[in-house]
Amino acid sequence: MKKYARNQLYDKLHRGGVLICVGLTLYGTVLLCDHFYKYYKYVRPQIQASKAAAERELLAEGSSDKI
Repeated sequence: MKKYARNQLYDKLHRGGVLICVGLTLYGTVLLCDHFYKYYKYVRPQIQASKAAAERELLAEGSSDKI
């Protein structure tokens, strides 16, 4: 194999590896953004609602209206 041809092969392999890394990074970024969106859209409001319900329940237990 000529030296020039070997360098071309290495360049193509390197370019392919870099493109794969860039693709995986973009894919991971999309997945991460999707995870954060779902958390702030669905999970966090449920957690806040359950905390508020628990706080209301505790306040109702200590209320003097029942006496």
